[in-house]
Amino acid sequence: MTPISSVEELKQIQINILLAIDKFCNEHNIKYSLACGTLLGAIRHKGFIPWDDDIDIYLLREDYNRLITAFPTVLDGKYSLNSLERNPLWNRPYAKAFDTQTIEIEAVKNNVPNMGIGIDVFPIDDVPDDEAEWKQFDKRRRFLQNCYTLKTLAWRKERSFGKNLFAVCASVLLSPWSFRKLAEIIDKYCQRHNGKGYNHIFECCLGRICRHSFKKQDMEQVVDIPFEQYTFKAMTGYDDYLTSTYGDYMQLPPKEKQVSHHVFEAYWK
Repeated sequence: MTPISSVEELKQIQINILLAIDKFCNEHNIKYSLACGTLLGAIRHKGFIPWDDDIDIYLLREDYNRLITAFPTVLDGKYSLNSLERNPLWNRPYAKAFDTQTIEIEAVKNNVPNMGIGIDVFPIDDVPDDEAEWKQFDKRRRFLQNCYTLKTLAWRKERSFGKNLFAVCASVLLSPWSFRKLAEIIDKYCQRHNGKGYNHIFECCLGRICRHSFKKQDMEQVVDIPFEQYTFKAMTGYDDYLTSTYGDYMQLPPKEKQVSHHVFEAYWK
C-alpha cells in the first residue's frame, strides 16, 4: 500500500467522491445538503475550513432511504456506499460513501474491514415540536450515542492515563453489545417520530454539538453554493442551521481550537 500523506491529496479524493454523489443525486432527484463543518466551510471559506479534513452531507430520511436503495454496488468503477442496510459488517448508525481504491484506518475500535477514504452521509429525522418532548427525546438519544462513542475509544498514547482507564472500563461494561447492535438500536430510536407530522428535524444518529432542533422547512429546498472550485447543494435555511449549531459562525475560533480532531491513516491500495 502507498501512504496518502498529503492533506491536499486527501481532500481531492473526498471532493471526487462528493462530485460522484452530487451527480447521482441530481440524476435521481434526491435532495442532499452539505452539513456540519463542510457547510460552515462553504459559507465562511468557500471551501474546506483550513484546518478541517473531512466532508459531511445530510439527507432527509426519505431521501436517505432512496439513496441507500438506489446506489449501485460500485459507482463509476470505484465508489461504494456502506450502511446498516447494505453491509452486514457495517456498524455505524449512518452511511459512508467511499473510494474503493483506498484504505482508511481510524484510531477507533469500530473500524470496518476494507473501508476507504470517504464522506459521511447522515440521515435527518423528524423530532417533536414541543420543547419539553424534544429535550426528553434528545436526552435519551444522547445517552445511546454516548454509549456507542465510549465503546469506540481505543488506548491512545497522547491521552492521559485516567482517560485511557475510563475508556477501558466503559468498553468492558458495554461488551455485551456489539457496535452493530448499538448502531441498530440508535438507528431505530432516531426514527421513532418520523411520519407524525412534526415540523422540526435533527441529526439524531450522531449530532453532539447542537442542542437545538431546526425547522424542517430549512432543508426541504436546496440551493447551489461554491465549495473549492466546484458547486454543491446546501439547505436554504443554512443560516438558521449554522447559527443554532455554531453561534456566530462567521467568527473564527481561537488559534488553539483551529485543529483537526480526526485521527486516521490513509493509503492507496
